[in-house]
Amino acid sequence: MKNLKSPTGQVARWLEQIQTYNLVVTHRAGHLHQNADALSRNPCKSCKRQEDLNVDNDDTEQELRDRDLTCVPHIDYTPEGNNGKVRAVTRQQEKEFKDHSELLTGWSLEELRIQQMADPDICRIMTVLEAGEERPTWEEISSATRHLKTLWAQWESLVLKGGLLYRNRESEHGGRLQLVVPTTKQPLVLRYSHDIPSSGHLGTQKTLERIKMGFYWPGMNDSVKNYCRSCEKCASRKVKPTGKRAPLRSYLVGEPFERVEIDIFGPLPKTLSGNRYVLTMCDCFTKWTEAVPLPNQEAITVTRAFVDNFVCRFGTPLQLHSDRGTNFESKVFQQMCSLLQIDKTRTTALRPQSNGNIERFHRTLSAMLTMYSESDQRRWDEFLPQVMMAYRSSVHATTSQTPNMMTLGREITMPLQAVVNVPEENDPVLRNSEDYIEALKKKLSVSHDVARRCLKRGSEYQKKHYDIRAQRRHLAIGQPVWIYEPIRKVGVCSKLTSPWKGPFLVTKRINDVIYKVKRSRTQSPKVYHIDKLALYHGRNIPNWIQRYTRCDKEEENVVSSELMVSTL
Repeated sequence: MKNLKSPTGQVARWLEQIQTYNLVVTHRAGHLHQNADALSRNPCKSCKRQEDLNVDNDDTEQELRDRDLTCVPHIDYTPEGNNGKVRAVTRQQEKEFKDHSELLTGWSLEELRIQQMADPDICRIMTVLEAGEERPTWEEISSATRHLKTLWAQWESLVLKGGLLYRNRESEHGGRLQLVVPTTKQPLVLRYSHDIPSSGHLGTQKTLERIKMGFYWPGMNDSVKNYCRSCEKCASRKVKPTGKRAPLRSYLVGEPFERVEIDIFGPLPKTLSGNRYVLTMCDCFTKWTEAVPLPNQEAITVTRAFVDNFVCRFGTPLQLHSDRGTNFESKVFQQMCSLLQIDKTRTTALRPQSNGNIERFHRTLSAMLTMYSESDQRRWDEFLPQVMMAYRSSVHATTSQTPNMMTLGREITMPLQAVVNVPEENDPVLRNSEDYIEALKKKLSVSHDVARRCLKRGSEYQKKHYDIRAQRRHLAIGQPVWIYEPIRKVGVCSKLTSPWKGPFLVTKRINDVIYKVKRSRTQSPKVYHIDKLALYHGRNIPNWIQRYTRCDKEEENVVSSELMVSTL
């Protein structure tokens, strides 16, 4: 700043103030800037200055016990007596500290005996064992609970030690005593064996084996299974809707440009013309595909390119299908569709398979452009017209014809054919334009009939092989569900982020695989494919979902009662 030749405005005023001081500017490494934002922070009454701290283990522990943990100094001790670093305990750390501290209380022998004696099933067993009586007969316990009968069946394995009831578990590694846990302590054992960091939120079997090392209660297997199944953290990270996908639903069309799919391909390297994206459009019947290079993917740019390069050449399609990109969901694009009387449809959330034709074309387009622009990737838009010519003149696997024949009624002359000049032997002699029109109509009619049969046969073949690993699932209206949303965020590691979000509420079933799901009380429902949904088995269901479910059940009861009255 001092080296500026003619400073003006604010910089000039700064220099005027600085010149009143005798300054020496020196460089300081970044790792030494521990006080970089100190002036912008409010002083914390509970946090002392670093140099004033006296590091003492006993004092620190006592301070942790006595002080409210909203802002407690945390000392990082260094082995060589260097100054420690001070940081405040966050609310999340405070909550974890309080939650885990509950696990460490109430486990003394006296307290455990009191709770075992308070459990009616365990108390009855302990009373008999302490009195030295024989095992009760079946007639004496036949009317007891299922859990008491389970303990009665293992009578030979039950022992009393130190006034507590244990179960002797025999295994190939020898015997091990398991504390028979009373009902009041079972949730705490489950939390301690599954939730805390040293337990790792592992699966059902590993959690069960961990508990078996020192604890037992009747029905323990089901308790562990239900607890792990209802764990929200495990579900949001590990849940899978099913090992198999839902059956395929095909969408067949019977006329050219009845349904057109549209999408954006990119971003690609910026070309010399300033293009970075490609607007792709594909007719689902003829497989005629257009690709238009674009400098950006803004809504106005996409709308103008679609109208100029597709509508002005082929007319207005009956239906236009796209993903949920903001450029296709924008007001300007929606107004264009409304003005041209186009039925605008969209894919379900996070499911590109619903736009399968255009997504498969992107794979082909990427491979074709790579062949010619790999050496200079800034020239890909120069080869785009030629590769599209090649694509439209090649036989499509589904229709068994070229898009040129399906759309134009003839094959275009390729460069090699123009050089060789091979005559067409089968073309009839056309005397005038009327003969040409009739011949073209006949050729297009035959071509389209062949395409319809091929499309139907291809759809049946695809569904047959797709459904081999498919399984039908149904979700009921009012059920809470997870939604699979592996959305990447800048600065957030996706591997440490839960891909499942929820719980949300199913509000409507559109067909076998499409459902409407409400994400909150105020938001309107959105459409999702069933492969992106999984049942929610968590323990914390939001109040608005409970109220919705309760109201829905009340309406069903009213309707069923009215039906019963009408039948009487």
